[in-house]
Amino acid sequence: MSTEPHDREPDTEAIGAAIRAAAQTVDAPPHLRARIADERLRAGRTAPARGWTWRPSLRPAGLAAGLAACALAVALAVTGLPGGGSAGPSVGDAVALALSRPTAPAPAVDAGGTSLRASVGGVSFPNYRWSLKRWSTSGARDDTVGGRAAKTVVYHGPKGDVGYTIVDGKPLDPPDGKVVNRNGVRLVVLRRDGANVVTWQRNGHTCVLASRHADPEQLIQFATWA
Repeated sequence: MSTEPHDREPDTEAIGAAIRAAAQTVDAPPHLRARIADERLRAGRTAPARGWTWRPSLRPAGLAAGLAACALAVALAVTGLPGGGSAGPSVGDAVALALSRPTAPAPAVDAGGTSLRASVGGVSFPNYRWSLKRWSTSGARDDTVGGRAAKTVVYHGPKGDVGYTIVDGKPLDPPDGKVVNRNGVRLVVLRRDGANVVTWQRNGHTCVLASRHADPEQLIQFATWA
């Protein structure tokens, strides 16, 4: 006759491992998967009330499958994405890149002098120094955001640093902000992450200028520079 007690605490380490494995199979942003796992793990560590008996009704495989379904449901509820598809990049993602430090040297100037030897999807970065002598390029960086290539060039001048990011692929959803039409270009001007931001489209690609020092008028001048 077995003397093993029927009332026992849940194996939280096994549950945590199952949650982590389940969360990794959910097509949701990494920060959301981590949040789901953390919340479920804390719930698993909560001891059952006195007088109650905890009896697992699922085998390990069934437990993992159940947790995966639960994590998927939470991910869909939070992201609002049909079928569990991951969210694409946003203008906010591009702003974060524009405000990041460069990781590569500044691109060289092309033969014509008005553009840099750096582009995304056929859209080249301008060489503002060609006419704005006090502005120069100070560095660049290449990133992948939402599965898309994004390139950033950082310019430095009397009003501090300005990051210019171009995201490959179709245009991103425009953010809420003040719409400004200047020289035939439709711009959206806003504040994000403590910075002034201007975003617009060039040849079907989203461009973002962001700076914690330069004022919106300077960014508008950059966006419409020809």
